[in-house]
Amino acid sequence: MADWRLDVLGGARLLGLAEPLELQRRVAAVLAWLALEGPTPKYRLAGMLWPGSGEDTARNNMRQLLRRLRVATGADLVLGGDVVSLSERVSTDAVELAAHVFAGRHADALALSGSLLGTLDFDDCPDFEAWLLPAREQLEALRCRAASAEADARELRGDFAGALHFAERLLSLAPLSEGAYRRLMRLHALMGDRMEALALYERCRKMLFEEYDAAPHPDTLALTRDVERGQVRPRAPNGTPGPLLPPSVLRPPVRVGREREWARMEEAWRAGHLIALVAEPGVGKTRLALDFAASKGRFAVFTARPGDADVPYSLFTRHIRECFHQRPEVRQGLEPWLRRELARVMPELTAPGEEPAPLRDEGDRVRCLDAFSEVLRRCTENLALFVTDDLQFADAASLQVGAHACARFQSSFPRMIDCCRRGELAPDALALLKGMEEENLLTFLHLEPLSPAAVGELLESLALPGAAALARELARYTGGNPLFITETLKHLLESGSLERGWPERLPPPGRVRPLLQQRLERLSPLAQQLAQVAALARQHFDLELAAVVLDVSPLSFAAPLRELEAAQLFHGERFTHDLVLEAVRGSIPATLGTLLHRRLARQLEQRGGAPAIIAQHWVDGGEPSRAVPFLLAAAQTAEAQLLRTEAASHHARAASLMDAARLS
Repeated sequence: MADWRLDVLGGARLLGLAEPLELQRRVAAVLAWLALEGPTPKYRLAGMLWPGSGEDTARNNMRQLLRRLRVATGADLVLGGDVVSLSERVSTDAVELAAHVFAGRHADALALSGSLLGTLDFDDCPDFEAWLLPAREQLEALRCRAASAEADARELRGDFAGALHFAERLLSLAPLSEGAYRRLMRLHALMGDRMEALALYERCRKMLFEEYDAAPHPDTLALTRDVERGQVRPRAPNGTPGPLLPPSVLRPPVRVGREREWARMEEAWRAGHLIALVAEPGVGKTRLALDFAASKGRFAVFTARPGDADVPYSLFTRHIRECFHQRPEVRQGLEPWLRRELARVMPELTAPGEEPAPLRDEGDRVRCLDAFSEVLRRCTENLALFVTDDLQFADAASLQVGAHACARFQSSFPRMIDCCRRGELAPDALALLKGMEEENLLTFLHLEPLSPAAVGELLESLALPGAAALARELARYTGGNPLFITETLKHLLESGSLERGWPERLPPPGRVRPLLQQRLERLSPLAQQLAQVAALARQHFDLELAAVVLDVSPLSFAAPLRELEAAQLFHGERFTHDLVLEAVRGSIPATLGTLLHRRLARQLEQRGGAPAIIAQHWVDGGEPSRAVPFLLAAAQTAEAQLLRTEAASHHARAASLMDAARLS
């Protein structure tokens, strides 16, 4: 239990003695850093706080600082030797602020006011100041998030006066936010104070002109007209669908602008080739592959996920398990030798009292690959083809199994279509595909964004009022990326601005993340938190894991899942697109991110998760020393499977972390 209190918001003082202890700035800096960043090499902090001193002087200064703190408090509040951490006996207001926001206790979060370390000046410590300034901004962003969420919640309950209080707090935190002005205008209008709402519009218009030399957004102008007419309505509850999105927007015609690529795929099919579709994210390679596969008969989809590359055979074993679940007769029909080989990567198949022997030589490795490819053949028999999506995330060992199966079974093996991001294939995977191309077994197809003419054709096909007239602007804004096109259309539809013409102000061309982040901001706090856990847990995400990390019941996720699906961010328990995942990850404040990574690491440890994944969570959680044993365990596993390159990589990374700890 914490019996010391560190206040670093609005100043720096330590509570726990008879009188509060006001902290000198370097002591405050050390304690604030350790509270927010976690365990850190002691002499890294020394280098940041005494940058003009020699190494020996900086180290001595740090030792003296910690000694004075220990004498002043009579307690060991900073623990460790070369790597130091803050004692669990110390609670910190800045950490509590983040925890309150994370748990949805928004009013409690906003009760903690003040800038990180107050007015303490660190001009003479540029490295520390480079950390401090964004850390202050992150805490302010958390307060804005709390004020916005609490205003939303109170408005939805009909408590307009309470919502108004928090909307005013939001505007004081973000005085240059046009959205904060709109929120406050709407609430004043709902409470019958139309004159105050219009006065706020004038303040907003003046601010935009003075700060940005810009006019108000069309949404602000539309709200002002509604205020003047007395037509302002309360917000709909989170998760309630907004304007109905036509099916044509959700799933535009695949052949628009893709006739040439389809013809090349038909040519490759007739030649008996495998097909590799390569493109930038969002260009539509997966949609094209799935529609083409559907035209050829029965097919299956194998999807690689972020993080697979760190765990050998992860793609292979995930889909074999899915097959065993759907077709238990395949598992039941495994001969003993197949079961023994497969148990190397699927421990649940290990017979009682029998442990797989390590691979001793190349003959063992080939026999293992023969077994894996035979199981893959049985799981995919009666299929015309299967699609491997997001190949750039796949582990090299799984790709070797696929290549081995193709070479071994040839014409009796299903055809394959691989989809991958341009420029992101690992060198081994790229060499494998290039070799197959040279042997006239594979056709590479580079999928480009839609041309301006194709964008116009696409918009014509959607039959949306006003959409076709925006073809030129939409092509310029999206660069012809189909995902960007559909996300922009959804935004224009939902904001009611499609028929009013192209807005004067939108996020910069070619960026879909701001549009996705707007969808995230409309979600309830629990739905946002669920998406954040999913983004960081990646391939290990499931509702049970999220429930433990968020400390809630899995049953409480029913409504958030509906919200995420209604916003087209989730399909089932997965993101609809990896750009959505990236947008969610980009929205997570650094402090919350490190907290989530640590919680995920602990839970995956208890689950017996892949050591390499656990190691990365500890690194991202700010505790790299805890990653070392897991990297060594990952190396040992790779060595047992004769995956020498992977083993060497894990050993090198562990050594690097240990060296950094010793030298810092």
